Amino acid sequence: MKKLMLVGGTGCISGGIADLAVRSGRFELYVLNRGNRTDFILPGTHCLTADITDADEVRRKLGGLQFDVVADFLSYEPGQLERTLDLFRGCCNQFIFISSAAVYRTRSPDEIITEAGTMVGNTVWSYGRNKILCEKYLAEEHTRSDLKVTIVRPSFTYNQLRLLYPVAPAHQTYSWTIANRMLQGKPLPIHDDGQAFCTVTHVSDFARGFLGLCANPDAYQEAFHITSDHYYTWRRLAELIADALGVTARLCPVPAHEIGFALGGDFGEKLIYFSHNAFLDSRKIRSVVPEFRCETRFEAGILQCIRFYAEHPAYQVIDTAFDRKLDELAAVFG
Repeated sequence: MKKLMLVGGTGCISGGIADLAVRSGRFELYVLNRGNRTDFILPGTHCLTADITDADEVRRKLGGLQFDVVADFLSYEPGQLERTLDLFRGCCNQFIFISSAAVYRTRSPDEIITEAGTMVGNTVWSYGRNKILCEKYLAEEHTRSDLKVTIVRPSFTYNQLRLLYPVAPAHQTYSWTIANRMLQGKPLPIHDDGQAFCTVTHVSDFARGFLGLCANPDAYQEAFHITSDHYYTWRRLAELIADALGVTARLCPVPAHEIGFALGGDFGEKLIYFSHNAFLDSRKIRSVVPEFRCETRFEAGILQCIRFYAEHPAYQVIDTAFDRKLDELAAVFG
């Protein structure tokens, strides 16, 4: 069995990977996080409870453990990545960095994004720019050490909790906010006209591809998309969510920058970037992970999601402050 450490391990993507890693029987799984979300951690998982920002605490919990693979889900800027590498350098053979498909520059409407053929250089969204800087830091790391690095660039990935919608609370804990608006018949702001395409992947499919990269020599010093080839417009995704709920979506087009002004943070940058088509090509990972295939289309995945919420109503948590801001946007633009 390969010894796999997930720095994180309870988020949308890392949680799905953890689930499959344990169920597959091929990995001895460790997760390192603050221990705040343990609902979906399977028996057999080694849980190390520590704050990644407390280096001394993390080193005590690691206690000299050695790993075949360490995957970092918690670094969003170079300083964070440097800190994590300092903790795991010398105790892992392969380091997998979770980057993002947001590293790519904006494109012509019909361009298919490939790892080798599409230029990295997002000038719109600070999240993507910081991930680019992290990737550059890892390239420099390779010149300083013999650490085997793999970069993974997810696109729009969802699970049983995350209702995949662009104008939603950032954390999946509050995803039901969007479903609740639909069930109440409230208008739902959508960036611009919602007609840009995105590439959508269920986390169970993503996890299969990810685990195929672990301890795989063909993945060393390479970057990969892990995505389906299922393309939807944002408007169509909203309609499919509404269909799964048994209602009709009342979409309210709002300019992306206006949503950004109302919601603050990087929402405006993000939605302006989302207003460009994102057709991702996944042939590269299929060439090194032959078992990778995407079996769950959004039409089926969203039904699983709504069924989960129906069977577990305690997870139907609403971000009331966010909901009020959507009310205000809809009042102006509806």
